[in-house]
Amino acid sequence: MEKYKYKNEKGEIETIDIERWAWGVVYEDDTELHQFDKDGNFHRLAEIKQDRVKLFVMYKTDESEKRYDIVMPKDARIIHKYRNIRPYYSDEFIKVYMFGYRTGKKEFEYHYHFILPDDRMVISSQDNIDLSLFELNRK
Repeated sequence: MEKYKYKNEKGEIETIDIERWAWGVVYEDDTELHQFDKDGNFHRLAEIKQDRVKLFVMYKTDESEKRYDIVMPKDARIIHKYRNIRPYYSDEFIKVYMFGYRTGKKEFEYHYHFILPDDRMVISSQDNIDLSLFELNRK
């Protein structure tokens, strides 16, 4: 498994394993930033210049043509999280990738996308949907 390096909050260099799915952004000037870059560096979401993003991408790290692209509305804020779900029919926690964006200034509108373990996608305006309904142990 590939290891990527990053500088933690204390300024120390740490390593992290590559994820099955990773994010990338394309800025308005067509430059890119990837969560796991070609130089072996790991980037955090906080490094994204959100006001300049035109495209947010989630791509499968071992199969880069498998990807989900979101054209970002102006003033949108990117959301990216992991959900570790333990469905009632499993003894194991299952990782689900959650991403999307929110728009609005006072009243927020949310757009959530969930990538399930078998790479199916669920889209919702709610972040608290019962993901166990989607047979998460299927691969």
